[in-house]
Amino acid sequence: MPIRTRPDELGQRTRWRPIRQLEGRTNLVTALQRPTQATAVVVPAFDPGGGSEPTVVAAGLTKLFGSREVVSDLSLHVSTGRAFGLLGPNGAGKTTTVRLLTGLLTPTRGEVTLFGETLTRSNADALRARIGVQTDTSLYESLSVRDNLRFWGELHGLATPTIERRTGEVLDVLGLSDRVDSLVGELSKGMRQKLSVGRAVLHEPDLLFLDEPTAGLDPEASADLIDYLHEMIRTLHTTVIICTHQLQGLEALCDDIGILKNGSLIVVGEVRQLLHRRWPEQRYLLTVDGDLAVAEQTVASVVGGPVEIADGNLRFCVTQEESISLVVAALVRNELQIRAVIPQQPTIQDLYFDTINNGTTP
Repeated sequence: MPIRTRPDELGQRTRWRPIRQLEGRTNLVTALQRPTQATAVVVPAFDPGGGSEPTVVAAGLTKLFGSREVVSDLSLHVSTGRAFGLLGPNGAGKTTTVRLLTGLLTPTRGEVTLFGETLTRSNADALRARIGVQTDTSLYESLSVRDNLRFWGELHGLATPTIERRTGEVLDVLGLSDRVDSLVGELSKGMRQKLSVGRAVLHEPDLLFLDEPTAGLDPEASADLIDYLHEMIRTLHTTVIICTHQLQGLEALCDDIGILKNGSLIVVGEVRQLLHRRWPEQRYLLTVDGDLAVAEQTVASVVGGPVEIADGNLRFCVTQEESISLVVAALVRNELQIRAVIPQQPTIQDLYFDTINNGTTP
């Protein structure tokens, strides 16, 4: 199994086995979160995943706090077995959106459909039993790590042996095995963050909401968590919605993203398509020995577009990959020694800041 886990004292590794086919589900009344005023979201209808059956559908959601409309006509599809990144600065409406999608807030207008059922007050608890939500606000500080997870597993109707096995697995992945008997109140902020993630995935939910899941995690633990989520998506077709400011490397997890700004979801779509629409040309970084001005003129004459000099390197774009061989040949003819030609792949972080700072949309 591709999940990287830490060896225990005997040198063994934890193995994760799906429990969805083994355990029944019981209704779970999730801990209520007090609604706070926040900026809202407005998005065009979007169906990621090429028309596959959606786990989450929001249709015309509108939310008013008093006279203030903080969510306006939100329409969104999140398909089964995909990871959706909900991005935006503080106050952009991410928390309000999640509360509407999980039934913790009632929309003024519009509706939410989860797993093919319209979300109502009467079925909200039953539907939320199939959801995992990462939050440390309902961790019990006077209980140990083990007892917090045991209590959560019992609420979801898991058998005791399953709870024990899953507790060992998630704590091993998150690097908390040595703190299993520590009180939550004794944990650092980063450790509490890890525990909140572990609790959210303990019962292997059909739909998982994560809030800054890698915050406070060291690089190895972060990589382990991403592998773990990938495995849940692959084997159980779990749908994951991630609210985060951690943009670097998000391509490793998210299939689709939406970017919120001033209450509006101004960009939404499949990651690769969004990046290609925004930057259809291939970008390259070129390092040469010799006169940079001559190199700049040489490259520009071949690519027919602007060439930027930055930090002693040349940056440029080409519409056809074959142009690179022509660039290299022209530089060699001008007796310029080439040290490196590196393709520059645009990232979600590039798209985010281009959208937020420049108002550019793909």
